Amino acid sequence: MITQALKFAAMTKTFLHSVSCVLLLVAVSSCVSGQGYKGEELNTSRIYPAVTCSSDTNLTYALFLPPQYKKGNPCPLLILFDPHGDGLLPVNLFSSEAGKNAFIIAGSNNSKNGMPIDQTTAISQKMIAELSDRFSVNKKAIYVGGFSGGSRVAGASAMSEAGIAGVVGCGAGLPNTNKNPVSTFSYLAVVGNQDFNFTEMKQLDESLENAGYQHHLLVFDGIHQWPPKEIVPEIFTWLRFDAMRRQAIPINRTEINHFIEQNDKTALSFTEKNKSYLQLDVYKKMLHYLQGLTDLTPLQSEINRLSVVKEIIEYNKSQSQLFELEQQLQQKYAPQVELKDIEWWKKESAQLRSLSHKAGSSETNQVYSRLLGYLSLNSYMYSTNALKQGNLSAAEKYIEIYRLVDPDNAEHRYLAAKVAALNNNPEAVFIALKQAFDLGFKDIGRLKSDPDFKPFHQDDRFINLISGK
Repeated sequence: MITQALKFAAMTKTFLHSVSCVLLLVAVSSCVSGQGYKGEELNTSRIYPAVTCSSDTNLTYALFLPPQYKKGNPCPLLILFDPHGDGLLPVNLFSSEAGKNAFIIAGSNNSKNGMPIDQTTAISQKMIAELSDRFSVNKKAIYVGGFSGGSRVAGASAMSEAGIAGVVGCGAGLPNTNKNPVSTFSYLAVVGNQDFNFTEMKQLDESLENAGYQHHLLVFDGIHQWPPKEIVPEIFTWLRFDAMRRQAIPINRTEINHFIEQNDKTALSFTEKNKSYLQLDVYKKMLHYLQGLTDLTPLQSEINRLSVVKEIIEYNKSQSQLFELEQQLQQKYAPQVELKDIEWWKKESAQLRSLSHKAGSSETNQVYSRLLGYLSLNSYMYSTNALKQGNLSAAEKYIEIYRLVDPDNAEHRYLAAKVAALNNNPEAVFIALKQAFDLGFKDIGRLKSDPDFKPFHQDDRFINLISGK
């Protein structure tokens, strides 16, 4: 066990500078147009779905103030970006742990996929300025995060905006801006093992290691999605430890020692199961989380010892082979979205789904699950581009491929309804929309504002759909 060695180091390590909270009295803005909220009127421990930005009344954000918050007592801030502009979704997901960890959290209701990066970065900048001016925010602990396209928005913001402490990137990595970051920041990558961006996130994690960034890759069992609730506590542990490293909040030795005990216990359980590669993963996680907080010599020694174990060398070799397989499969199938007909895709998609559930190596299954997700994204992009170009016959083909590779996704039925609307086929419109709702489509605002469906707004079937009947 290395728990005692690490705990001793954590208790005895000293810092050259004392740690203290930044006590800045931030003036609270006047009444926000259309909301009736003043800063002092916003209650703690309550979620606000849409608070209007005082500097730009076209922007709103979901907001949660933790129970520890009060004017003049700066709290860390986490700003979140959803790919569909649903700020309430991540605020609901993160609010419980934010309350336990004294974080203010806000979710943009405006930034969404399809917007130019300059526009989403401007939204991020306005939100940071708004929240920093309106509330007592710990300026050393401002974090941004997001899922999918929202993750890239958060990354772009951190790369272009000084003063951002770190990024929580879920399901997608940094954007390709061809610009160097204005300052360094920590990066917590969070991804499902069946996410089509899984290999991208692993490669990013390796790049951040080589570049000397504070980083970690947190993997959960799942697809391309916001992290499940079970993972959120680990995200906030990372954020709190990072804020401690930056001397933004006081070092909490009890919290650090609890983390050491829990993870060392998990690592030892893998030893008993003869899964040393998983034990090594836990120790690497501990190393990344604890850097700058304690002497890591005993932990590094254990990592060095395990890294040359034959089982782990063989495991790493198998991982490289799986990575190569995934790359080859992507290169094989990506061009076929455009080249092959529906009959070909019926056979191939059925075979790929079978391989993704085939008994045997779960990691090989995950390769095929990620491939299906990759093809889902490709067919979506082909579908939307064909619609933009007015090529409805091509759009129909790509939407059908989309359905074959990702049958449970509501988006392909929504796109099918758009094609039917453009073909002036009301019956097909409502069949497809009903199927979309059955698959979980919930974006009523998008449906109501979509100009392709405007001719059907007075149809009882449309009214019943948006009213939930």
